[in-house]
Amino acid sequence: MSSLLLLFVVPFITSIIAFFIPGLPKKSFKILAVILSLFPLAILIYGQTKWMGLSVKHAWIPGISIDFYLRVDSLSLLFLYLTALITPVSILAVRSGSLSYPNAFYGLVFLLQGLLIGFFTARDLALFTIFWESMLLPLYFIINLWGGPQRQNASLKFLIYMIAGSALMVAAVLFLYLTTGDTFNLDALAKSAANSPYAPFCLVIFLLAFAIKTPLFPFHAWLPDAYCQAPTAGTILLAALLSKAGIYGILRIGFELFPVLLVAWSPLLLGLAIAGVFYGALAAWRQNDFKRLIAYSSLSHVNFILAGLFIWSQVAHEGAILQALNHGITIAALFLVAGWLEERLGSTRMGQVSGMAKFLPQLCWLTLFFVLSSVALPGTNNFVGELLIFFGLFGINPWLTAFFSLTVILSVVYMLRWMQKVYFDVPSLFQERWVDIRGRELIIALPLVALILWIGIYPAPVLNQIKSVTTLAQQEEMP
Repeated sequence: MSSLLLLFVVPFITSIIAFFIPGLPKKSFKILAVILSLFPLAILIYGQTKWMGLSVKHAWIPGISIDFYLRVDSLSLLFLYLTALITPVSILAVRSGSLSYPNAFYGLVFLLQGLLIGFFTARDLALFTIFWESMLLPLYFIINLWGGPQRQNASLKFLIYMIAGSALMVAAVLFLYLTTGDTFNLDALAKSAANSPYAPFCLVIFLLAFAIKTPLFPFHAWLPDAYCQAPTAGTILLAALLSKAGIYGILRIGFELFPVLLVAWSPLLLGLAIAGVFYGALAAWRQNDFKRLIAYSSLSHVNFILAGLFIWSQVAHEGAILQALNHGITIAALFLVAGWLEERLGSTRMGQVSGMAKFLPQLCWLTLFFVLSSVALPGTNNFVGELLIFFGLFGINPWLTAFFSLTVILSVVYMLRWMQKVYFDVPSLFQERWVDIRGRELIIALPLVALILWIGIYPAPVLNQIKSVTTLAQQEEMP
């Protein structure tokens, strides 16, 4: 069995194990789930020098030319590593003692991991679409079954938006199939899709589906409720991985199949992304719930990444891809510490308690570190990605760059407002239930801390990997 096929199959096998394993104590089940979730990361690291160009291709439904075709390139490899890293973190964020039906929960997480690995490596458009649609179901059930008091409304809104955004995607795929030589092969479509008379229609539908899942402003209405009502593990999966599926879709479909159209439409798309950055930042500033604040900050940062994609500059594209990875790491860290804070305070409301730096000093300084990463302090990962995006935009429009840079100030304002209200205001009366994080939580956070510092201080290895990402659109000029 090839390494790629093994990487794809393992999460589905672990999902079956989780669903059907005989009853275990919840703590033991969590330990087993963490170990099983590390298998894809171990496979990736073990074969790290052999992944480029590795492929699996078998006829699947030959009557309509659908192949089971997976292939690893520079772009997919980056997102595979992100998926393999974030999945164990999401499981470690689970409070095992309070988790009902752990078999179903961990089984759904592993199922999502497998679908994401398939999505990030699919080179057949029909297979790509199947994985795209299928990954909605595990997240829907995770929100609906283990979320907060309003979880049913949030999960239903999430599902409706996702289905509304992607149902027409099937029509776009069929239009391409019928008008470009009866093929779903992305390698072949890259040469012919742009010549289809339905190319503008197809690109609009693809962009709509990707815009909703990422989300691009103004297709974000599902995000605050879903992020806030999902359990901490579900929120991490939503923010760190699902949004990256939308970004990857734009890179894989938009840049590969419709580069000329994407260049022509980039001013409009850039305008929407910049509006989303400001909207998310201003909405985060107004929140009195720190989980909702982080949700809106994620909206702002994801639109910042999209802005980098829609700036027609090689440097900006590299910065956007790097920032997609950075956001996955940092937003997972922020929701992780927010979950720990919620466990101790019993609420996510700001203002109910204050001065927690006195009672929870280790959690305070860990939160502050991740906050500084989020606001792109030099020496942290987000500084490098944001700098590249600003540099790419400056070469095209210095005045727009100056306006766009105001978002950095806004991110500092709303993030430090959270720190001030919860940790550094006049302390509340001490309660015995406020127990600081211990060695176990610090060990969970340590890999995220290390990655933030590594990319922030020495980003060259990651940037060299990103530079080898080839897209047809990179040589086009900004219209």
